[in-house]
Amino acid sequence: MRLDRLASYLTRFEARVLRLEEGPLGKWLLLDRSAFYPTAGGQPHDEGFLGGSRVVDVEARGTEVWHLLGEGPLPAVGDSVVGQVDWERRYAHMQRHSAQHMLSQAFVRVGAARGAAEDGLPGFHTRSVSMRGADCTLDLTGDPDDMALAEAELAVNAAARQAMPVLTFEVPDSRLDQYRLRRPAKVSGLVRLVAMGDYDIVACGGTHVGNTAEVLPVKVLGSERVRGGLTRVTFRAGSEALADHAAKHAVVRELVPKLSAPVEELPDRVEALMRRVSELEYALVAARRREADALAGDLVARADPVLAGGVRLVVHALSDERDVDLFEPLVERLQAEQGCVALLGVRTRDGARLAFLAGPGAGVDVRPALQAALARIGGRGGGRPDRAQGAGPDADELDAALEAGATQLRALRP
Repeated sequence: MRLDRLASYLTRFEARVLRLEEGPLGKWLLLDRSAFYPTAGGQPHDEGFLGGSRVVDVEARGTEVWHLLGEGPLPAVGDSVVGQVDWERRYAHMQRHSAQHMLSQAFVRVGAARGAAEDGLPGFHTRSVSMRGADCTLDLTGDPDDMALAEAELAVNAAARQAMPVLTFEVPDSRLDQYRLRRPAKVSGLVRLVAMGDYDIVACGGTHVGNTAEVLPVKVLGSERVRGGLTRVTFRAGSEALADHAAKHAVVRELVPKLSAPVEELPDRVEALMRRVSELEYALVAARRREADALAGDLVARADPVLAGGVRLVVHALSDERDVDLFEPLVERLQAEQGCVALLGVRTRDGARLAFLAGPGAGVDVRPALQAALARIGGRGGGRPDRAQGAGPDADELDAALEAGATQLRALRP
């Protein structure tokens, strides 16, 4: 017997164990009746305890409800057990699901007022839902814009404040045409309906609150286009919406004094700061390039033509922590140096990096030299004949690694 379909607020019950099964995830248990809700209709399963064993999953197999047991003693077939549903988890699911019904109805009405329609039916219609976490989603037809989202949020909260009773009851499918269902029922036979006062009625097997005011507040968080030409709307409801508001309010309260701006001016202040940061980053990059040009010029001027054809060899290690940012512009600058081979290294937080370069006209393959250097720092790398790079964890051996690479290249001198 599905007690959850009869009383959503029932969290404690007694039952008898009918069967036990071993599965890949553990022991599954079947009872003669259960108040645990199995995952279905976008709503996650309940959790809790059966006797002293934790219930970690619940699934429906036809008309049977099976419970996956976690840690705790395993009851035997025929035993009587007391079930205890995790109320906080259950109630969060009830608020989410009831809010989803009402918000779906709000979008139908807002869409109808705007002339939107799907398959001849007016409104923005819900095609799928997900309530697996606090941030729930509706996938809607009709491409509602930001104004439609705001209108639906106002409408659903206004309806919820009317404190309408939420009723669940079953009717034979032959009588469904007597009810103005928001969407056609997907099951036949005896069909469970959920009515939110006279605001919304639909076939549903989930757990729900007893009064629409219990879903307050309902907050639409945003939307995005998804596959199938649908719009995915994200929302929160009840205590989870309040928690979201509290978290965001705490951030705003901290930013106001730091940015010396009232709440309504925070976006403009942040945008101005972002522009300023971009300007400073551009100026810093330009300064690094100038510094790299000056250093490269000095290194090349002091380099000896020790390789075949009078090719100069630059060997240099950047040791200062701030020089990490200088490494890349220096690599680019020396890569363009005519008739020059450069062996560069830099110490980082994770070890050491190497870049071995052969400029235009150098005619040298730097890859063997890189492999000789990487062996000293315990690293790996590779690349092209004129540009090979790698890294290793042993920064203390950086100078020795550069010398190993230089030795490999000096062997090429005439």
